[in-house]
Amino acid sequence: MTITAQFDGAARQFEIKRENVPFLEHSLGRSLYAVLRDFTEGRWTFVDTAAVISFALHGPSRDDKLAINLARQAARCGMPAEYASRYKPHPNVVAVLEREGHGNFAPLAADILTEAVFGVSTAPEAVNDAD
Repeated sequence: MTITAQFDGAARQFEIKRENVPFLEHSLGRSLYAVLRDFTEGRWTFVDTAAVISFALHGPSRDDKLAINLARQAARCGMPAEYASRYKPHPNVVAVLEREGHGNFAPLAADILTEAVFGVSTAPEAVNDAD
């Protein structure tokens, strides 16, 4: 499912692909469900907001994709899936959050996380790609 929302003056598509969840969880230092709980309990941070929105908008970088693939290969060989890097939010996302206030985007991040964790979104703009 993809969430469509206004960001930086335009309608944008946000989605966290399921195969990338372990890497994002590694980058955030906790499960997406724990991050979602922080958002719903009002304990979100700038770092979490930037990471979630950036990852859903831009996905992993080329270097991140390499780290994800290496970890998957290690797991297939019975080795621990260790990631060599952590996700760095896209500079434009950081700039928008700094300019417009990251709290304004906390509900969007919560919707993105809800979709990533449960496969549903509370956002009225959510589009189910399966339809």
